[in-house]
This record gives sequence, structure tokens and C-alpha cells, in this order.
Amino acid sequence: MTVTLDETSRVTDVRSRLEPVFAQIAHGAAQREADRLIDHEAVTALRDAGYTRLRVPEEFGGIGLAFGETAPFIVGLGEADSNLAQALRAHTIFIEGVLSHPDPEYRSLWLGRIGSGAIVGNAVTEINNAVGASTTVLSTLPNGELRLSGTKFYSTGSLYADWILVAAVDEDGNDLGLAVASIAPGVTMVDDWDGFGQKLTASGTTTFDNVLVDPAEVGPGLDNGGRLATGQAAWQYLHLATLTGIGRALRRDVSEYVRGRRRSFSHGGAGLPREDPQVLQTVGEVASSVFAAQAAFDAVVPLLGRLLAKDEAGQEITEDESDELYVAVYSAQQVIAKNVLDAATHLFEVGGASATSETKRLDRHWRNARVLANHNPLIYRARYIGDWFVNGTGAGRHYRVGSTA
Repeated sequence: MTVTLDETSRVTDVRSRLEPVFAQIAHGAAQREADRLIDHEAVTALRDAGYTRLRVPEEFGGIGLAFGETAPFIVGLGEADSNLAQALRAHTIFIEGVLSHPDPEYRSLWLGRIGSGAIVGNAVTEINNAVGASTTVLSTLPNGELRLSGTKFYSTGSLYADWILVAAVDEDGNDLGLAVASIAPGVTMVDDWDGFGQKLTASGTTTFDNVLVDPAEVGPGLDNGGRLATGQAAWQYLHLATLTGIGRALRRDVSEYVRGRRRSFSHGGAGLPREDPQVLQTVGEVASSVFAAQAAFDAVVPLLGRLLAKDEAGQEITEDESDELYVAVYSAQQVIAKNVLDAATHLFEVGGASATSETKRLDRHWRNARVLANHNPLIYRARYIGDWFVNGTGAGRHYRVGSTA
């Protein structure tokens, strides 16, 4: 990617505003988890510093960074607090979908909203629905009003959001995508996500009880593979960025832990852990795993960015280009998730029982990485990769979850 002097200056300016926010967020991350604190102040600080509008063009109040220029900031937020990076995942990917949307009025509406500070969450996933089906229904009343009723789970980021993107069906079962203001009467959001990691992603239950919907906010179903910007390559990219950030956080924390530790073992290799060759070897192995994760992530960014730029420009993306991208993203997923999980376990070899102290909460890195890796199970993505190389079968681009009756 060619970077002009103006672009370099803009990125430098964004970094100068975001890095202090990231540092403040990182400082309180462990304690927020201990207190289960949904931190609206942190999200407000990120918004005010420009994080939520990095990709929004300047004419709409955004910063106008290129796709590749935003990647370090997403990883940086993942390093500071992976919960917040994931909580803003729907918002971040939604912008890519808006930028490539074929309707100029739709683009202007949403870019203007986000450029003015609006944050977007999602309410897509259900429990006990059939695969690919929705029980959330938009009904048309005799007076012409549109009313939405249903329950969604894993509504990531919605507790931070001004607008919620909802997957629903009409009374005839046709897929719809619509937007509802988070403060609309009849919208109830509960922080009841019970996973052992990523506890603060605001991924709870959202209930819509006869919510009045503006017809202007209703459109076709939320695409999940037909368009690049709304498909699994883009959505998985955010998980990969967040996992890479977790890797960098655990590398930081294990280094700080060893640097400040004075207790050692009688059978250790030195009086101080920071001088013990075996401890240093372990830190080096952790750092190398993180290096591999970062390298895999960096390999995906220009490929995805190039195709998103084509999508935004209305240029055709060939099947070969899509297959190359999806195989690369799914391959990076294997490398990043496995290396970060391994490093998050291996780091405990550098210390004794004190490394497991709840005050340090070093275990949160493994727990958070494990939960992120489970969102899209590695075994299925590995099968796609193998099927591509053996049989030339295109990697799956669609993702639906449901239950068999």
C-alpha cells in the first residue's frame, strides 16, 4: 500500500489521540473484569478519540483512514482490553458494509450517523431456532405500523450502542435486516452472558416487545457471505485482530511479571527470575508464538483490504480472489488462535503459585482467547482448508447457527 505524507500525518495524529486512551483502558482491564463492569466511560473515550469513525470519510465527520491503516488500532484495543475490541466488532464491520453498499442514500445516512458519534450493536443470533431461521418477526398492523417482537442472544456490543442491527423475518418468512434505536420503547437489554471469558462484551439477551419500527430502517436480510464486506472473511478478521491483541497483552504481562519478580526456587537457574535462563527461554517462546500470530494477521490485512477497496469501488471480485481470501483468513485463524492459546498457557511456567493470583488475573488471557476461538470452531475451518487444497472446493463463506428439532 502506498502511503502519502498526508496519510502518514493523519495516522500519527490518530495514534497520538488513541494510545493514551488504550493505556488507560489497559490499566483497569483486570479490575473491570473482577467487578464485571460494563464500562461506558471507556467506550465514550474511544468514540471521542475517533476510534469508532476511523474508516468514515472526512466529509461525514470521520477520519478517513484506509482499511490497512486501521488494523494496528484494532489490535491495539484488543491488547488494551479484548472485551472492548469485540464489543465494537459489529460496529467496525458494519462500517465496511456501509462503505460498499450500492445505495448512496443508505451510505450517506449511516456514515453521517456514525460520523456524528453513533455506535452500532447487533441482535442477530437466537437459541433454539432452526439453522438459518429466525423467530423474531416484523409484523404489519392494520393501521400500517410495523412492530417487532422476538428475543436475541449474544447481542454483542448492544449495551454500548445507539442503534441495534436486527435480523428478522416478515410474516411470510422473508429475511429482513433492520435498525432499531437502543432506547426505543419495548427494547430490553440484559447483561447475562455467562461465558468464562470475554465477560464484558455486552453480549447478553435483547428482547423486542412490540417495538415500533420506522419503515425507512427496514431492508433486505443481513447478508452473510454474498457480499465481501458482510461475509465471514470480514467478520473473522475482527476476531483475528482481537486474538492478536490478546497475544501482545500476555507477552507484555509475562515480561512485566518476570521483570519484577524476586522469589525464585532453590533449584532455579539463577537468584532472580529475570536472570534465569530457563525462565528467559519460556518468555522467548511466548514472544515467538505472539510473533507468529502477528505475522499471520499481517498477511491477511493487505489481501482483505485490497478486495474491500474493489468492493467499495463497485468492481467485481472473482471467485478465485474470494477463494484465495477465505483460505488465507481461515488459515490465519488456525495459526493465530492456536499460538495465542499455547502462549497463554505456557506463560505460567515462569512463576510459582503467585502467577495464579486473582489479583494478577493472568488467566484471563487464556479464557478470553479460548472464548474467541470457540466462536467459529477451528475444526470446521480446517476442513474447509483441506477440502480446498485436496479437492479445489471453495471455502464456505456463509455462517449460520441453529438447532435440530
